[in-house]
Amino acid sequence: MYFILKGVFRVSVITRKDVPVEETWDLTPIFARDEEWEKAYIQVGEDLEGMLQEKITLDNAKTTLALLQQYDALMERFSRVSSYAFYKYSEDGTDPENQRRLGRTQSLGKKSYSLSTVVVNQFLQLPKAALQTYLEEEGGLHTYHRFLEKIDNLREHSLKPEMEDLLSTLGRTLNASNSTYLTITASDLKFDPVEDKDGKDVPVSLFMYMTQVETSPDTVLRRNAYKSLSNGLKNYQHGLAHTLTNEIHKNVAIAKLRQYPTTMDYLLHYDSPADNNFYSGDGIPRHYFEDVLDTFQQELAPHMQRYARLRKRQLGLDKLLFSDVKAPLDPDFDPPISYEEAGEIIVEAVGVLGPEYQEQMRKVFTDRWVYRGDNVGRRMIAFGGGVHGVHGYSFYPWGGNLFDVILLGHELGHAIHLTLAAQNQKFINNGGSLLFVEAPSTLVEHLIVQYLRENRDDPRLHRWLNMYLMMSYHHNCVTHILEAELLRRLYKMADQEIPLTTSVISDTKGAILSEFWGDTVEIDEGAKLTWMRQPHYYMGLYPFTYSIGTSASTVVANRIKEEGISVGEQWTEVLKRGGTLGGFDLYKMAGLDMSTTDVIKQAISHIGTIVDELEKSF
Repeated sequence: MYFILKGVFRVSVITRKDVPVEETWDLTPIFARDEEWEKAYIQVGEDLEGMLQEKITLDNAKTTLALLQQYDALMERFSRVSSYAFYKYSEDGTDPENQRRLGRTQSLGKKSYSLSTVVVNQFLQLPKAALQTYLEEEGGLHTYHRFLEKIDNLREHSLKPEMEDLLSTLGRTLNASNSTYLTITASDLKFDPVEDKDGKDVPVSLFMYMTQVETSPDTVLRRNAYKSLSNGLKNYQHGLAHTLTNEIHKNVAIAKLRQYPTTMDYLLHYDSPADNNFYSGDGIPRHYFEDVLDTFQQELAPHMQRYARLRKRQLGLDKLLFSDVKAPLDPDFDPPISYEEAGEIIVEAVGVLGPEYQEQMRKVFTDRWVYRGDNVGRRMIAFGGGVHGVHGYSFYPWGGNLFDVILLGHELGHAIHLTLAAQNQKFINNGGSLLFVEAPSTLVEHLIVQYLRENRDDPRLHRWLNMYLMMSYHHNCVTHILEAELLRRLYKMADQEIPLTTSVISDTKGAILSEFWGDTVEIDEGAKLTWMRQPHYYMGLYPFTYSIGTSASTVVANRIKEEGISVGEQWTEVLKRGGTLGGFDLYKMAGLDMSTTDVIKQAISHIGTIVDELEKSF
């Protein structure tokens, strides 16, 4: 999920109350009024406390089923309460009532976390043979098969109940590195303003640089802002290196505690038992993770280096600096598109996924699933989410250009996926697969591109669409893969008890960038500090999963184009399975074998053909 504004600096000037209704989402299906949310909040809090006070026992099949039914219903109600608070806060984070509501929900979340830990620990204490007997005696238990499977996968590495409870109570402390990073980058980091090519002052922030400046056609602005960003990051490099090192050592310690052979094995396998709607690590083998990283770096690098040379020639640069690697090649092509036209394009583009999917997408625009207002206090980053028992929602500050159409489609891909999954699965079964989570969103991007190619006869537009795809691949298959590569190297060092100093982290990052870009991009000291820009380093090994989803969606989109709607309808059926299957099994149901790197290699080959076309077009 990401948000890029193409060289446009927007400043919100209106307040939330002045945003036209049609630019807001309709949250009344969640709660008709704030007063209803208040009642639900109080009731959920009482019910959570009640379950925590009860003695939870799994004496027989019927009591076990009753517990799961009660737990599932309560977690779904808690999710609805917390989602409403988060969405209201996203509209306007400066509103005191929205702040208070979100804070109260976070406090309620601690009770939810505690209850989940207790429930999961009870199941871990239940002998596997006893649970199997219960399943034979009570058919209703099969409804919760995925939840039970995930718990069963934890048995080998679970600790004694009192130890699991202790780790649960230390949740905030164990998350301290991530919290510290987010606080420093959001509140403490300061950067000097810079001048653009016209001599005008432009403010610099981490968010603005990554979402606006990095893709600006103004070379003077890009390079000046890059220097300002690098100087600002340099002032905090030792403190944030210490923060990252603490995060890594925490995971090393827990991996040893849970008796995993390496920390990467732990991060690829372990599902937090306290998060009942957790993403699944899918039991990914370490060799698969490493094969994916090696494949992208070895086979994608030549294509990206060709594209870098094209960028250098097209921009007329003596040398391509790291600040230039995302500069647009045709900056003057920026056709405006209204939100209404965008809706028509997106709805038509996804028609190849079948009438059921298309009808859900149509509801996005008729039933106001999207908040697109540009007001003071709004959330900055776009997202696609959903509320179990209601439908999906998306937050997307609308800018009105071609970028917005495709990126809105990306977030709506998440929203429709979550809608279809929630309509067909129980809440506690529905934690998504990390391997799969970015495939539904990036597929919608591909389908919009295909639709525009087929319905707009404009060579310049077709070239722009190729450049958009290259930007998307750069984001998902280069930036994130190289993040994962740094994590791989740092965790191997930590397992071997090699000290992780500031210079070790930065020099390792610099080496990774140099190996990938070769002699096409100049890797300076600022490039070595890019590990300070992203919170992904505090999310396990999550970054590499973007490339898996993007590779899969590339191949599926090509199959839909070649074979027709039957492939698309099968994809929609896969989305309905939600989190009830692991990532490899979801892809297998869609006709893809993601257990090897063959699909990834097909996607990389496709990227090569796009570079071929771009070289010819210029």
